[in-house]
Amino acid sequence: MQKTGLITSVAVIVGWSAMAAAQPLSQSPSTAAPTDHWVADTGANIDRDTGSKASVALAQQPSAAQVAHTGIETTDHWFTSGFIGSNFGSGGSVALTNTNTGTTIGGFTDSSTLSVNFGGELGYVFGGSIGAEFMANYAPNFSLNDALLTREPSVSAYMFNALGVVPTGGEHRFSPFVSGGIGAIHLATNIFTVVPTATTVNINTITTENVGGTQFGWDIGGGLFAFNGPWGLRTDVRYYRATVNSNNDITLGGLFLQRTLSGISFWNANLGLAFRW
Repeated sequence: MQKTGLITSVAVIVGWSAMAAAQPLSQSPSTAAPTDHWVADTGANIDRDTGSKASVALAQQPSAAQVAHTGIETTDHWFTSGFIGSNFGSGGSVALTNTNTGTTIGGFTDSSTLSVNFGGELGYVFGGSIGAEFMANYAPNFSLNDALLTREPSVSAYMFNALGVVPTGGEHRFSPFVSGGIGAIHLATNIFTVVPTATTVNINTITTENVGGTQFGWDIGGGLFAFNGPWGLRTDVRYYRATVNSNNDITLGGLFLQRTLSGISFWNANLGLAFRW
């Protein structure tokens, strides 16, 4: 009888064990988590059922602001521009004196007449605020009234400048600047060969000659860069002046350059297209 009861008890225990094994183990509230639940783990989302970091790629995608960013911030960069504008306020000439008669062959005074000029520049900015530039401009018909001129002269200026930039606005879209430096101013033209010491001039036999010279000079000015990404506009107002040269060239061409190029000064205002990289 005892043996039969023992066998019955064992059978019951085995049956309950088989039923328990056939059913999924219940999960305690502390360990169970719905399969569609996500939690943050060091910047990535983790599926606790799979253990995979499924959103790493999504987290690494650039934001819309990063995609739209094309400007240059406080970094070193090159820039260049081409521009067109006008010269005005030219001055600096003195008259040639006829030593025999005491009369003069007219010089010129300050002029408000405009003349077209064009040019370009290449520069480099360090840290977005200071830099250097090389600037060249050319006026093919510089406004200059002189009795010896057969035509208006051409005037060129070549300057090496120090540059200061004030970056403002998002991505430095607007950048006021000032610059100044030293270089050379060149004048070339054609003149009548009137001898200053002559008492009379025969207009039927008068001839002409080409003259040209270069004088040390300096410039100072300022303006504004306005960029949208790498492309933009540049506007500038600048003052140029040549130093005074007291040479001993007593030829007509030398005397003409002495009184026109030596000490010449003028303003120019320009607007052009700029590019930075």
